Amino acid sequence: MMYLGIDQSSELIYQGSSTFGACVVWPNPIVTPVSFVSTGEQELKLAKLGSSSDANTIFREDAFDPITRIRRGRFYSIASNGSTQEWQIIVVPPVQAFPGEINENRPDLARKTARTFYPCRVSTKISEAGGNQLLVALGTDQASTLWMVVNVETIHTGEELVTLKARQSFGVLPKIDWEQLPDKSGLVKGKIDELLNDVHRAGAESIVDRAREAATAILSAHLQSEGVAEASGKDLGALIDLLEKRNGKNSQRIVRCAAEIPQRLHSRVKHSEQEKHDNLRPIREQDAELAVQCIGVMLCDLGWGRWV
Repeated sequence: MMYLGIDQSSELIYQGSSTFGACVVWPNPIVTPVSFVSTGEQELKLAKLGSSSDANTIFREDAFDPITRIRRGRFYSIASNGSTQEWQIIVVPPVQAFPGEINENRPDLARKTARTFYPCRVSTKISEAGGNQLLVALGTDQASTLWMVVNVETIHTGEELVTLKARQSFGVLPKIDWEQLPDKSGLVKGKIDELLNDVHRAGAESIVDRAREAATAILSAHLQSEGVAEASGKDLGALIDLLEKRNGKNSQRIVRCAAEIPQRLHSRVKHSEQEKHDNLRPIREQDAELAVQCIGVMLCDLGWGRWV
């Protein structure tokens, strides 16, 4: 089985066995601290990391496609019998052997100390998540991104090669022309800000909740600007009915349908709906992404935003 070692003095990365010999990985692969979180959590609890040297689990990137936002790589966790171990490293550039590091029996090997990581089985963590999807947070406290696990396969070394897809973040909503919004109280902006905040840190159910609140604020502001005074204080279902009553079934139909989606998805989170429908499937990451996209469609079709 392949182990990974990070030499904290030189920042070189070794692979192989810490006992029977290993080689340097060159060029240095991209290695990132990791936190595993479940979409079942209302708020994602990320590991508190100040730097990569604090990480107990890391992701080694093997491939990245910036167009599809797909990453492939392997996960490693810190060795249970101590994070720092001695390695026997083959002396080839850029490895340098200093006095006292050369193996007397094998002059081609040098003794190096490195933080040692063992292969991490992501498939086990997926099973432990139950019916929830597993998310991966890559990075430290200062900067991190969220990724969905979409595929896991075992390769010949016994490691698991994992395919990740980025959770949508930047560009998730259109460019909003705040001057066009008829709502001068700031309620719509506040609900949109809450939604964007949840996209970066919350579970799928919470994102759907925030999308429903944003749709309610948007539809209420629009109807009141059109002279529908009774829209004030109404929930989303009533606002959708008011929009259809005022415009008919075919006028602004996309806005109405886009508002209905987060409304319907939100109802699946309710305990009463889950008791009524035994086969009601849980909210997933893709549902949350759809709900957010619906908010973008509403903003664009009302003339308050545009996709860039």
